Amino acid sequence: MADREKRGGDASAPGADGSGGQRGERAGVNDIQVDKAKLLQEVIAQVEETLRRLGSGYATAKQATLDSPHVMKSKREVTGIEASYLANALAGNIQEREFWLRTLRGFRVPEAPERAALGCIVGVGAAEGPVDRFYFILPVCGGMEIPLEDGALTVRVVTPETPVAKALIGKSLGDAIAFSKELHHTGRIRLLA
Repeated sequence: MADREKRGGDASAPGADGSGGQRGERAGVNDIQVDKAKLLQEVIAQVEETLRRLGSGYATAKQATLDSPHVMKSKREVTGIEASYLANALAGNIQEREFWLRTLRGFRVPEAPERAALGCIVGVGAAEGPVDRFYFILPVCGGMEIPLEDGALTVRVVTPETPVAKALIGKSLGDAIAFSKELHHTGRIRLLA
């Protein structure tokens, strides 16, 4: 893993990409070492926290359902029904997050990928510049963002079904990337870990 991360970081070394060492305002961003195992643990921690909050909301909604009168006194007295709808929706969200948690806990990230694939962190930036976007391709948790150690950039989790992941999967270090027309992003893979 360290070799590949180092190679991803070395892509920004002066002259390595033909830029003559010109990096722009975000100097050093390509030198960031990305620890996939640590990022995966942070994703798991965020899912666990969300699950805890959903469980608390579910307990409250379930109790409101049980505390409401079982016979409505008027057609406008729908608090119990609304609470039961909320409890059912929260139960569905809890089941989905529990599935995410099981999936992530059993997931193994690739050690030294040659091409972007499930479990890879991909850094994308302009051909002549630094990495300005990081993506972590995971089977679940799409849209989640995890701040990097320096706090200047975040890693966005994308799932294989998303247009971004479809554009990245199978690409190698240095390959040109053109996302869908709606996203209006182009660039090159500058880091692959």
